[in-house]
Amino acid sequence: MYNFTLIRLAFFLIVGILLGFYVEFSSIIILITGVVLFLTFIISFFIAKRSFLQNPVFGILVFIMFLYLGFLTSYSQLPKNNPDHIVNFFPTELKEGSPIIVAEVLEILKPGMYQDRYILKLIKLNSNYAEGKLLLNVFKDSLSTNLKIGQRLVTIGRFEDLKGNLNPYQFNYSKYMKVLGVYKQLNISNHQFQTLNNSPTSLRSYAGKLRDQIIFNLKKQNFSKDELAVIQALLLGQRQELSPELQQNYAAAGVIHILAVSGLHVGIILFMLNWALKFMDRWKYGKTTKTLFLLISLWGFALIAGLSPSVVRAVSMFSFVAIGMQLNRRTSILNTLFASLLILLLINPFYLFQVGFQLSYSAVFAIVVFQPAIMKIINTENKFFRYLWKIVSVTLSAQIGVLPLSLYYFHQFPGLFLVSNILILPFMGLILAAGIILILFVLIGLNPILLSKTYAWMISALNNYVAYIASKDTFIIKDISFSLMLCVVFFVFLISISFLLKKYNFRNIVFVFSSIIFIQLVFIYEKYQKPINEFVIFHRARNTDIGITHNNTFNYYTTNIQQKPSFINDYEIGNKLKVDTSSRVESIYSFAGKDILVIDSLGIYDLPNFYPKLILLTNSPKINLERLILELKPEQIIADGSNYKNLIEKWRQTALNKKLPFHATGEKGAFIIKPILTRTYRK
Repeated sequence: MYNFTLIRLAFFLIVGILLGFYVEFSSIIILITGVVLFLTFIISFFIAKRSFLQNPVFGILVFIMFLYLGFLTSYSQLPKNNPDHIVNFFPTELKEGSPIIVAEVLEILKPGMYQDRYILKLIKLNSNYAEGKLLLNVFKDSLSTNLKIGQRLVTIGRFEDLKGNLNPYQFNYSKYMKVLGVYKQLNISNHQFQTLNNSPTSLRSYAGKLRDQIIFNLKKQNFSKDELAVIQALLLGQRQELSPELQQNYAAAGVIHILAVSGLHVGIILFMLNWALKFMDRWKYGKTTKTLFLLISLWGFALIAGLSPSVVRAVSMFSFVAIGMQLNRRTSILNTLFASLLILLLINPFYLFQVGFQLSYSAVFAIVVFQPAIMKIINTENKFFRYLWKIVSVTLSAQIGVLPLSLYYFHQFPGLFLVSNILILPFMGLILAAGIILILFVLIGLNPILLSKTYAWMISALNNYVAYIASKDTFIIKDISFSLMLCVVFFVFLISISFLLKKYNFRNIVFVFSSIIFIQLVFIYEKYQKPINEFVIFHRARNTDIGITHNNTFNYYTTNIQQKPSFINDYEIGNKLKVDTSSRVESIYSFAGKDILVIDSLGIYDLPNFYPKLILLTNSPKINLERLILELKPEQIIADGSNYKNLIEKWRQTALNKKLPFHATGEKGAFIIKPILTRTYRK
């Protein structure tokens, strides 16, 4: 049966983690609260131990202790509470000059067009011990040296803040990296660092070298570029070589998850091995032996895949599932799933905010809870159709679990996901097994020509099928507006359904209907909330983009009428509206009692009896800003992304001398005027 105590403990731990991240308390209050809670818990424990009757106070204290434990875990791991973290070296040690940095390569990221990108673990800053992660951007040149995982380097440079989103509702890269524990970045050229020969050998560095050796040997097997890229992503978790077109095809077909070594791959390997080793169940200590073999196999796969954080997380989760499977009860898998959730969050509370973590647990939870019920809808004795229906039920269950998150994060729904998954998932076990065997062969120096050609044909067929499904773009529903509030209430609804499937009673029926009512209330609230009225000067390099929203009517003005940028789509989705008209940028606007004059490359601003409160400079006009300020007396100067940077710096200094507010969208983000207040969009 479900261990509701374990589920409740996980819930209180998560609430505590959220409080630790978002609520501030002094260290004294935290310490006193902890001591009082601990003493009360000990006293209550001994009282409950002597009592014949169940003690509800002790049960409540257990939940409060887990809430406090979650708070303490996240609070203690926040960089601001760690005196050795890099963020606390500012602005003292790093204010003067460029520090000497010693760091270790933790992860290799997908390279950009002009830079190679890595995540580093900081070791020393000048002569001081330091902690924290850095994003290292190394500018490419003809002599570029690729760094390896586990390699240590020394460099000199100045840290920079990670750039956030410059426009409303745009993807916030800074926030995404902070979830991964990366708070600063370093931009250097290829000759500005030196690798250290005495880099210690760790398990992660050994795994990285093993993965590099596998990739080197795979390149000798004459795979095509796309085939090799998919093989590396599918088996080794390396997505650097995937072309944008290939990634888009897999996303549109609803199977992008197979290109990231995650819970899907680990789960398939686990269930394949569990089926293959079923004969061990008849041995005296067969279940124990099988469990140990399963765990060794899973972590062996993690080693081959380079021990990347996502792989380690997935293998950790399914290690608990492997143990639960040997108890021969489906609900034991659910209990061990929540046990793994508790332990992983205690180790790293940042996991809670990582999309991959959320998707993995949502999918596995849904499969465990909903798949048996879906399976019962069609009962057939035919083995083929039963197997096919099992694949369908697993796919549907997983999609049910991840649907709210998919809509919230990605704003699209691949309508043909069922078709693509039905034909791909049955063969995923074969694809993974053949790939792992191929890797083992090339590792020991063999050249399996027949296996390589067969595997190349399999991957090519997979790519062609995915491309065909992706070409049916009529079935891809895009630009779906789905808020965090809707995401939460939909998960409450799914949880209520899981309770009803477990036990059909009046209380659970009420729970289901209450969650449905909550969903309706959220829809009504979001539909009839106060209309958005705002004037937005967006940021885009070499272009001017202005949006005016009034009573949910969105008019868009741009210097590039032929191209609609992605941040306008983000703005539409975030505000649940569509562009009503698209026009060329005009010279004069009036909004919320403020006149805005747009001065372009012609530099015309001398208009009779017109004194605008705001001046927008675009396309690098050759003007004397000091004279303009004296004549027009504006309240503020704005410069968008269409201007040269050297001119922006010159204008900034002029505005500073005149004690006039200056806003550059390339630094402060979009400039927004609302009817009541004027604000800047902070990153």
